[in-house]
Amino acid sequence: MRAFSFGVRAAATALLLCCGAVHAAGPWYEELLVGMEVGPTGAQFGADPADVAYATRFSGKDIVDAQIATGSQYLVIWGKDGEYAYYNSKVAPKCPGLGERDVLREAVDAAKPHGLPVIVYCVVQANGYSLRDHPEYKMRDHEGSAIDRVCLNSGFMGHLKDVVDEMLAYDIQGFHIDMLDQGFGPPYGCWCGNCRERFGKDYGRPMPSGVTWDEDWDRMMEFRYNTSERFEREIYAYIKSKQPDCSVDFNYHGNPPFSFEIGQRPVQHAHVGDFVTGECGVWAFGPLHTSLEAMFLRGTDPAKPFQVVIQRGVRHYHDQTTRPLNDLRWEALTLLMHGAQMTIVDKTPFDGSLDRVAYERYGAVFREVLAKREHFGRGHTPLPGVGVLFSHRTRDWFARETPRKYFEPVYGAHKALVYGHIPMEFLFDENLSAERLKNCRVAYLPGAAIMERREAELLRDYVREGGKLLLTGWTGTHDGMGRPMAKERASGSFAAGALEDLIGARLVRLLDTDDNHVSFPAEGGELDSLAAGIPRDWPFLARGAGVVYVPTTA
Repeated sequence: MRAFSFGVRAAATALLLCCGAVHAAGPWYEELLVGMEVGPTGAQFGADPADVAYATRFSGKDIVDAQIATGSQYLVIWGKDGEYAYYNSKVAPKCPGLGERDVLREAVDAAKPHGLPVIVYCVVQANGYSLRDHPEYKMRDHEGSAIDRVCLNSGFMGHLKDVVDEMLAYDIQGFHIDMLDQGFGPPYGCWCGNCRERFGKDYGRPMPSGVTWDEDWDRMMEFRYNTSERFEREIYAYIKSKQPDCSVDFNYHGNPPFSFEIGQRPVQHAHVGDFVTGECGVWAFGPLHTSLEAMFLRGTDPAKPFQVVIQRGVRHYHDQTTRPLNDLRWEALTLLMHGAQMTIVDKTPFDGSLDRVAYERYGAVFREVLAKREHFGRGHTPLPGVGVLFSHRTRDWFARETPRKYFEPVYGAHKALVYGHIPMEFLFDENLSAERLKNCRVAYLPGAAIMERREAELLRDYVREGGKLLLTGWTGTHDGMGRPMAKERASGSFAAGALEDLIGARLVRLLDTDDNHVSFPAEGGELDSLAAGIPRDWPFLARGAGVVYVPTTA
């Protein structure tokens, strides 16, 4: 196996000394800024055991050498995916292209002299060998048909613990556990025997007959959320019982564009592990998602560490078209300026080799980051600005199976504030507090159709104490089950009534169109401040949900 090297050893030595000194101060995830996740490409959507060319050059030693050369401060090494283990496993099929080699052993042994933390990547949902060998692990829809996802209430937990036991024997520093979703769309689950029994114990009644969007479905959604959290907490506790100083983080899908189908709430599932890890994916979610992801994760609990991963490829994770250096710099520095720890995901070519040019670019990014490290980290407190409230209840019960109905106003609010260079942070209905609101000059509720009593009371107190409140779209116009409130019911609702009092206007009706042309009259002094910078007597398109209010005290 040819060793991986290129001419940046002197810089790497200085970076390594910096890395070691920082790592000694506390847990690696509290202190380090930049690292890499490295895994092969070829077994993500099935594999042929006869294809022994796959991952033949996937070398733990070469990967560690590359980390040291580039200045990466930690390594997340591919340990197990849906098809193969990349170490000498007795409980999962080993990648045939490795022969007698053990990539995890190679990586740990090579990293140890350098003090480089090694974290093992381990996947849950991957539709591979575990479901072929144990079809009883599969989720079931409401008609009893199998879904090719692991049920988190199945016996899969026993297999995962067996895998964890094997990996812990390698003296690793942590686990990155990926793909804990319950599916990315219909059909939804799970109605298997285990889930039915657990639901009956938890709620004293049978599961709903399907996706009924009523009180029974509300219980079902709660059950799904609790199932995800319970699964994560069980494996977290198991790992800590074996090795207390071993870090555990779970890949997170509680953020847009993901919705209820995943089985995760924004706050509930963010900090079950030692820190939360999210993904950017400019190729999938767009460039604005970089700052949105960082602010979203930070907002779930500003006191907790968080990590965001970016990818090497232009089109998707497994694309071998390496992004331009300045594209990588922009995304990395954006995340770091928001307080994130930043991980670059490198999906190797089919044979598992490393791309020299890609690693030269990683090195340039890492050297710049570490030279400017005083500007990064969670020790910096963001300037007070606009707190954008994200309502998971609106996501689940107003938008339902059309999440864009709620995500579009949230995206629009973020875009407007970012383009305007206005400081912002995310607030959440799950853990909204007076303390968080006090840190905001303005509380902004974009399209939060469902506003429950607790949030309304907090906002009322916030405004009475001098806070500014901005509502847009259908905020506060639907009940807790996502049903539009008639004027009479809205006025009788505490939340809706409180919001009307706060904004000094009374709801007349909801507009039934998304495309609304608006124009300001040529004359009208009372509109001068509102229409500043906008031509008068000129129709412009305001896309999104609209409401007609009449002023009362405004």
